[in-house]
Amino acid sequence: QIAFDLARANDGSWHVVGTRAQAPSGAGYALENRLTVSRLFPDAFRELRVHMLAQFFRTLQVTLLETAPCEGEPPHVALLTPGPYNETYFEHAYLARYLGFTLVEGGDLTVRDDRVFLKTVSGLRRVHAILRRLDDDFCDPLELRAASRLGIPGLVQAWRAGNVVVANAFGTSVLESPALHGFLPPACERVLGESLALPSIATWWCGEAAALEDATPHLADMVIKPAFPDLRMEPVFVADLDAAARAEWDLRLQASPERYVLQEYLPLSHAPVWESGMLESRALMLRALVVADGRGDYRVMPGGLSRIAGDERHVVSGQRGGSSKDTWVLSDAPIQSFSLLPGKLGAEDVARSRRAVSSRAAESLFWLGRYAERSENCARLLRAVLSRLPYSDALPAGMYETFIRACHRHGLLHTVREGHAGTPRRLERALIGRMFDRRKSWSLAFDIERTLRVSAAVRDRLSADHWRVVNQLFEAFTSKPQRTGRLADALERIDDAIVSLVAIGGLEMECMTRDEGWRFLSIGRYIERLLYVTTVVAEAAASGDAEQPALLEWLLDLADSIITYRARYMRQPEWLPVADLLVFDQRNPRSAAFQLGKLAKHVRLLPEADLADILTEVSDTRAACSAAGATARQLSADPRAVEGFLHSCERLALRLSDALTLRYFSHVYEPTRATATI
Repeated sequence: QIAFDLARANDGSWHVVGTRAQAPSGAGYALENRLTVSRLFPDAFRELRVHMLAQFFRTLQVTLLETAPCEGEPPHVALLTPGPYNETYFEHAYLARYLGFTLVEGGDLTVRDDRVFLKTVSGLRRVHAILRRLDDDFCDPLELRAASRLGIPGLVQAWRAGNVVVANAFGTSVLESPALHGFLPPACERVLGESLALPSIATWWCGEAAALEDATPHLADMVIKPAFPDLRMEPVFVADLDAAARAEWDLRLQASPERYVLQEYLPLSHAPVWESGMLESRALMLRALVVADGRGDYRVMPGGLSRIAGDERHVVSGQRGGSSKDTWVLSDAPIQSFSLLPGKLGAEDVARSRRAVSSRAAESLFWLGRYAERSENCARLLRAVLSRLPYSDALPAGMYETFIRACHRHGLLHTVREGHAGTPRRLERALIGRMFDRRKSWSLAFDIERTLRVSAAVRDRLSADHWRVVNQLFEAFTSKPQRTGRLADALERIDDAIVSLVAIGGLEMECMTRDEGWRFLSIGRYIERLLYVTTVVAEAAASGDAEQPALLEWLLDLADSIITYRARYMRQPEWLPVADLLVFDQRNPRSAAFQLGKLAKHVRLLPEADLADILTEVSDTRAACSAAGATARQLSADPRAVEGFLHSCERLALRLSDALTLRYFSHVYEPTRATATI
């Protein structure tokens, strides 16, 4: 795949001003624009006979599948991304989901015997083709940039041995050099015997003495660009420089002419955009995309990506506030509908359609479950405490102490002393102030931000609604409150957060495929909920006021179990039924026993699970919850009797988390590879 940046001159002619050949972006954005616009204007799209883009993507898909060295195996194609912090990560996730490729980062892959494998929770799985969105230098620290932590050691050798197809091939970065534009016209005449159909912008490579001498007198009307990709610099528009800066650049060109290219300045054409409630005129460039079909021919995307500049006059860049428009190519004949799928699927296609879950994706989903559940738990704890502080005079004497210990236990207070340093009003201000501070680990804002981050790492596995709710939650909760410190505003923000977090949990249950990734996400939730319910009940049991109805109602509020309790008993809370409901009731989805039952089920179903010891401990602890008669008598006699059991559940949850990390996420069997620059 290759991309060409085209610009239109004042006379209406088009010129090639740039080439992207390493990891060209734009196809995914063009596809998203097309899907969005065609839904907004379906009648116009149909009546104007707009060419569809699916054939372009089908060509890309088929080329990789057919050229992959499968050796009798079903072809497995991966899309290699630098990760969620890359500015075009959205496109990577979008394309991977649309094309059906596995989205991977460098750490997800390993090379064994000159073959590339994906590290999954079920073991190593062969990768036959890689669509890379990573520049050459970063792809292999053994043979390219030694300091790169984004690539795969040994990838170049596996590619060289013919055991994996890498698109685009290594070395294509040379085609991105602007210096080539100055040589293309005579090269086309020499090789093809004709002129360029679409001219490049007038270019002079300064390493050629005659070219430098010819272009220097016109330097004021030129744009200075790097001749080679390793010289990272932005284009310099000489007309915008003062006299001193021009003189400095003149010296640079004389000192190292081979490093620079001079190009004719081409004023960009403009297009209207809607900005801040009004129409504005912005500079425009068209990115045209071409893909090889594997048979010596190419398919051009019937459209492309019209890129719109931001506030800058000369530069069209998404990194500088730019945007994009859908580009239509109209047809005189009726357009035939086309699906990306080649036709009806057979039984063998269904049998091998199981989606691989990489270890990184499984770990991210595991922590997505934990952080989302932790965010909801902290929000419920904050609401249950803050809503009672204005009435602290009517609370039992020891209940205020329980509030402080529980908030400290869950990171909402930095120290226990912080809660003791004054009146309930000061505690209220401390909780609200820390709640919105994303710099404080385990604050509610911090947990919500972490939920967003791990969601971004598995964006290709989340539905559009799922991602939309997560993003809206982050933007709404982490934005600075208009009236900082007001209890009513804080409680309203907490209520909104809880509703969004509950919606996220519902989307996980209703929309996600029940594969290993979903199982790890669920296990993360159950572990976090087990830790939450055991710690808050243990704090209440240790308070000495466990028989106080106000404290027991607070516990039921924390576990969202007030309605269940009232429906069963129709009386004020008492320790025995409350503890039974929150700890031992296997029908209550918020109880410790329920979490243990779910963990026992899901851990047993993990691929190639060899966690016999920890699984036995989970099952034994769950069985202990079934001893209702003896346990109930102990609880009625002394609430502290349940503390030991609760602490054992807490330790079990932490050990299970560590065991899963070592077994599925860490890959401790990976041999270490040292790289050095010689």
